Amino acid sequence: MNVTIMSQLLLAILCGGVIVQTVRLMQRLRMVADGRLGEAVTALDAATREARNVLSGLRQALGGDGAAVAREVMAARELSEELRVMIGIADAMAERLSGAGSVEAPAPEMPPPPEPAPKRARKARAPAP
Repeated sequence: MNVTIMSQLLLAILCGGVIVQTVRLMQRLRMVADGRLGEAVTALDAATREARNVLSGLRQALGGDGAAVAREVMAARELSEELRVMIGIADAMAERLSGAGSVEAPAPEMPPPPEPAPKRARKARAPAP
């Protein structure tokens, strides 16, 4: 697992925590509507503290993920620049090679190879005793 995937999973977990806190907050607001204000204030204070903890965790996750992406973007830009230089060099070499082929005089034709000498007939030998 790379850092980006891990940070995304952490972010998903923290978002789940925010949803849980929202549900708890809604329950406390119902208590206020029912008339139990003191108990609701205490519960809201606790929920606010927990929500702040979750939000600080989200900030840390997003900050770390953004830094990793920024590093990868910078590396990609450096690689892109190197590739542009290499393409420029290759284009220049191709132009030189194509220019060198058209400037040179055509190669002189080679004379045809000499024909092989005719074969001589061999004399028959007597078998050895």
